[in-house]
Parts: sequence; structure tokens; C-alpha cells
Amino acid sequence: MSVPPSRDSVVAALRAAGCVFAEDEAELILAAAPAPRDIAPMVERRAAGLPLELVVGWAEFRGRRIAVEPGVFVPRRRTEFLVEQALAQAPGAAVVVDLCCGSGAVGAALAAGLPGAELHAADIDPAAVRCARGNVTALGGR
Repeated sequence: MSVPPSRDSVVAALRAAGCVFAEDEAELILAAAPAPRDIAPMVERRAAGLPLELVVGWAEFRGRRIAVEPGVFVPRRRTEFLVEQALAQAPGAAVVVDLCCGSGAVGAALAAGLPGAELHAADIDPAAVRCARGNVTALGGR
């Protein structure tokens, strides 16, 4: 039975791969690993260049964890500005339509910021639809 990688060995592997925030990334990987045996493969995927969000399965967007998966655009911090502008213009409860929604991050953030909003998210990609469904359902979205 092999011993799972230590925090220090995960940090060292990430640092050697060029990860600037190796300590933070190590913490996220260690917390996200379903089982100790999953840590090494996750570190290998990150060291090979896979975005951290795809390694851990989620991205933070306006304080929410948004599930992501391969083939679905990872929501970016700069897109939070779009949500802030939309919230500033919204008169209150509204109908939110998130077209080409990807993970559904924009729609989910708008619905969270507009209590009572009716949320609809749509995409043509099956992976995006699956991902968005998981992210918007808890907010009453479809």
C-alpha cells in the first residue's frame, strides 16, 4: 500500500512544473481529491498544464463554486464585471436568460443577486448543458 503524497511533495511537484501559486494550488487539490489515491493523478494533470479548475472540478465565480468539466469554458474573474453591470441595471426580480451559457456561471450569479429571478440557461453543447444544469438548478434555474 503506497502512502499518499504529502502537502510538501505536492507543492514541490507543482513548483517544479512552474505553478506560481503552488502552495494555494496544493491546498485546493488536497481538499478536492475524493480519496488519497486520487492526489497523485490530479497533481500530474496539473503539472502537465491542465487548468487547476478542471483538475479540481470547479471555479470560484462571484463567491460561488461553479462546477466545470473538460470542454466547458471555465468562468473568468473578468466576467464578474459583466454580472456587476447587469445587476446594477436590473430593476429587481427579473427574467434572466443566459445564452451560450457554458457552465451557467453568469446566470447563476445573476440569479443569486436577484432574489426571485426566473433563470433560463441554454447552450448547444451537451457537456455545457450538463454542467449548467448542475449549477443553476439549486437557484431554481432551468
